[in-house]
Amino acid sequence: MKKTVHREPLTSDIIFKAVFGRDTPGCKRALIGLLNRILEWEEDPIVDLVYLNPFSMAELEGAKEIIMDILVETSRGEQIDIEMQIGTTRELMNRFLYYLSKLVVRGLEKGEDYGKLKKSIVIVILRDRYFPDSEPAHSCFVMKSRETGYDLSELAQLHVLELGKYRWKEKEAEEMSPLEALSAYLSCTGDPEKEAYVEKLVGKGDEVIAMADEELKKVSEDDRLFAYRMSKEMYQMDQAIRMRTAKEEGLAEGLEKGRTRGLAEGLEKGRTRGLAEGMEQGMKRGMEKGIAQGMERGRSEERMELARKLKQKKMPMDEIMELTGLAPEDIEKL
Repeated sequence: MKKTVHREPLTSDIIFKAVFGRDTPGCKRALIGLLNRILEWEEDPIVDLVYLNPFSMAELEGAKEIIMDILVETSRGEQIDIEMQIGTTRELMNRFLYYLSKLVVRGLEKGEDYGKLKKSIVIVILRDRYFPDSEPAHSCFVMKSRETGYDLSELAQLHVLELGKYRWKEKEAEEMSPLEALSAYLSCTGDPEKEAYVEKLVGKGDEVIAMADEELKKVSEDDRLFAYRMSKEMYQMDQAIRMRTAKEEGLAEGLEKGRTRGLAEGLEKGRTRGLAEGMEQGMKRGMEKGIAQGMERGRSEERMELARKLKQKKMPMDEIMELTGLAPEDIEKL
């Protein structure tokens, strides 16, 4: 009976770093193959590199947080920073743009001519998706003219590999392109249900996958890595639960405060608006009543003045009453 091979998931940042980030001949070969495959440098490949932040298993025993990116410099002078990224946030690309800018600055010693600026490349491998579906699974960002597409410089590059976009599930191992096969291998390791599929990918004869798998099987036997990975994943899960709980509690508190504040503001606005409308209607009604009273008073004065003049002309009382509508006692007072 064939012995089952245990493989840790390469989509775990610490496993990825242990496989490709240790300064050993096997890890270096695996990393060189990985970089040439992602950067598509098969015609002018990287042949050697130096680790600038090599990883050691001893780091797992310390309390210090482990830096997950792998930083190397090739024999031609290119600076490359590569990292497996588990989660995504809105600020994720800002973080890697910052990494890239720091790398560019690092590539020129103080006082050196700008012509000696080194090519700086940041590679981000995402377990899931990040960009819209219209964007390819492998995106390369360089400095170009927005209007014409003219390349200003390729000395600074940001590569993003979205494993979640590769449609390897729809293809047999033999039908895949080299990058598709590598992406399928990275995605499937560590999943017991996909172990047979991983064996197919390894058996395909892909040299890059074979080199990576050799190192993966070695590190998967180290219990310290498993313990560290599980501890980190539990911590991240706890953090996610805390954030979700805080968000739900904050939402409930916000809704209650919103209702209370909305009611108070509604009452205040209602009182203010009611007062304003009441004053407006009162003024309107007052003006209408005042005008009506003024007009009535004006008509009364006109009748009195007419009655006075008719009385002076000795017109009979009954005729004055008929013409003015005044009472006899009002006419007598004139």
